[in-house]
Amino acid sequence: MHKTQEVALKIIAKTPKGAARAKLLQNEAFRSLVLNSGANVTIYDGEVQNGDSCGERLQNVCIGLLQRQNKAGKPDGLGSLGGMAERTGKKEFDSLNPEQRAELIGQRDDVISVHGMPHLTHRMDIIIHNNVMREMREELADLGISGELINPDKLELIAMPNVKDDNYMINIWNGEGPCYAVTPYCHLYKDNEGLLDRLVAGAKEHAGGEARGFIKMPLFEALGAYGHSGAKDCALEDGRDAIKDYRYPHEHLAAWRLAINLLGNEQQTMLDLAKEVQDASPHLISFKRLAEATGQTMKDVAAIINVSTTTLQEMDRLAMQRFKAKSSRQNTAEI
Repeated sequence: MHKTQEVALKIIAKTPKGAARAKLLQNEAFRSLVLNSGANVTIYDGEVQNGDSCGERLQNVCIGLLQRQNKAGKPDGLGSLGGMAERTGKKEFDSLNPEQRAELIGQRDDVISVHGMPHLTHRMDIIIHNNVMREMREELADLGISGELINPDKLELIAMPNVKDDNYMINIWNGEGPCYAVTPYCHLYKDNEGLLDRLVAGAKEHAGGEARGFIKMPLFEALGAYGHSGAKDCALEDGRDAIKDYRYPHEHLAAWRLAINLLGNEQQTMLDLAKEVQDASPHLISFKRLAEATGQTMKDVAAIINVSTTTLQEMDRLAMQRFKAKSSRQNTAEI
């Protein structure tokens, strides 16, 4: 398998970035050779209130967002706490003595203690929980925060059966070092103990690392945090704003799923929500763009956020309609 993975990576490295690499990874058998998983958690607090609009009903609900930075120290988008899994192959595990294996517990997401002995597990529920907990420790450590934990048994997994996070391999990777196609696992977590406030208060920017800050954002505002245009020196590879936008589209979909969980998924409420978010956003709110960015169909995205495909398509149409109307009014005003 190692040699096969190595050959696959060489093929990808020699393939031009963009559409050509994407076509390679459409072959699931080929993609499986370079596949890893990732896991993240959207922590939220607050309760839905009575109100005449969706925005009013969600006004007291906030989520925690990590302010990411790249290796050059520049902003790299907003996101949930989480990242890629750290795994141990069977060949490596078998080559280690018991003491070396024990040292991997807490460092590798697939090495656990069973009756006091290190054990290599292939159970995805265990791996993704360990993935979330380890990444949370590491990212908060970048901000000078330690000792803050969540209960992994209270993580609420969002089903995303066809979601893909292959953007780095397709559009960014220069052929050097390890690289993976990634299947992400997104979770929600209700904070009833002031965790988000403590993280905001305790976060301090440090040189290096993936995190440059931690903020608490109103959920309604987060629903529009995908599609801002970024200045040339502060933009993600697809041109989006590296300060205002989510880095990863699947994490943005988790925010939509949370809002719909809280509001209920009755069709008219969902249509009102899409219109309100669009009215508050300077850019187009596009579920089609999110589907493309995660390698999915509109049917897949509808299932993720728990609405019917018909409702999602109508949400998308209404957002486009209101965006065009707003753009037309602005253009008329400028003449």
